Amino acid sequence: MTTDDPWKGIDPPAGDAGISARRIPDTGTHAWGLYWALDSHRHCLLILQHQSGDIRSRRLPRLRGLRVEAQTTEDQSGERLIIRLTDGEQREVFHRFCMDIVDATRPSRTEEEAVQRFLVRTWRWHRLLRGGGDSRLSQEEQKGLIGELCILERQLIPAIGPADAVLAWTGPVGAPKDFQVGRIGIEAKTHSPHVPSIRISSAEQLDIAGTARLFLHVVEVSGAPGDPASETITDVASRVRDTIASLDISATIQFEERLNATGFDWNDDYSDNPLLIGDISLYEVLEEFPRIAPPMFLPGVEDVQYSVSLSRCENFRVDMTVLAQAISGEANGC
Repeated sequence: MTTDDPWKGIDPPAGDAGISARRIPDTGTHAWGLYWALDSHRHCLLILQHQSGDIRSRRLPRLRGLRVEAQTTEDQSGERLIIRLTDGEQREVFHRFCMDIVDATRPSRTEEEAVQRFLVRTWRWHRLLRGGGDSRLSQEEQKGLIGELCILERQLIPAIGPADAVLAWTGPVGAPKDFQVGRIGIEAKTHSPHVPSIRISSAEQLDIAGTARLFLHVVEVSGAPGDPASETITDVASRVRDTIASLDISATIQFEERLNATGFDWNDDYSDNPLLIGDISLYEVLEEFPRIAPPMFLPGVEDVQYSVSLSRCENFRVDMTVLAQAISGEANGC
């Protein structure tokens, strides 16, 4: 797009709830269902119209001056992802934001990949615009990312290959579970050796509804300055990237996108925070597992967060081979 203002020439809709849109033209690669649009309040919009599943159940980023929305089309035949500018003073930044998303989405080979790229880029901008003094991941965010990278490196890549493993890493794009392989869900958690419990940040994380099986993968991670076995989050990310590149170089692009969506930046220096990866435990989340799930809620309950004592989960502990077999079976349609 060469125009300085892609919304120029779009007439606002007549109705209060309507949208006027102009499709972004195909320039030799797939444009997918991307549109510049205006709403009845003359707010600028970027829209991706698709039929790739229910995005409304996902957690979407919140950005100051913008709204990210998922809605069903009027004829119920598909869905829309909408980014709406509500602060007119941010129009120039919003234009750059939208162009970045359009450019990132164009190379997609499938509509589902286009949706994923749209979401990944939006989450990346969410991280960039969230503010704060230190742009690096916090200590807890670093540990959490290590927990997810451990699943990629040790469980999914060996079982289903790097390309499918990276696609299964849905947490960075706001999915309820960190990983989804077909109807197999995996939630990644970490804990310190002296804190034998894990923090559950939403009721959906351990909700078994919509899954055939759900596993909780828990990694012990501790600060370890001076320990020769310790490594930084950059070390771990680099090792996983190298593994992916050695097996399927094309999968590294999506890996980088997912990694960026978590807020990780290769330019950030984490050398002052070496971490030691310890024991890994795996649990299968069944109906009786200690948890709080949406079906338990009384009207008005929302934004539930809680802790689970790992000592109370021992009856649900399973061997890693159980997860490997479940993943492989799901990937092979068994």
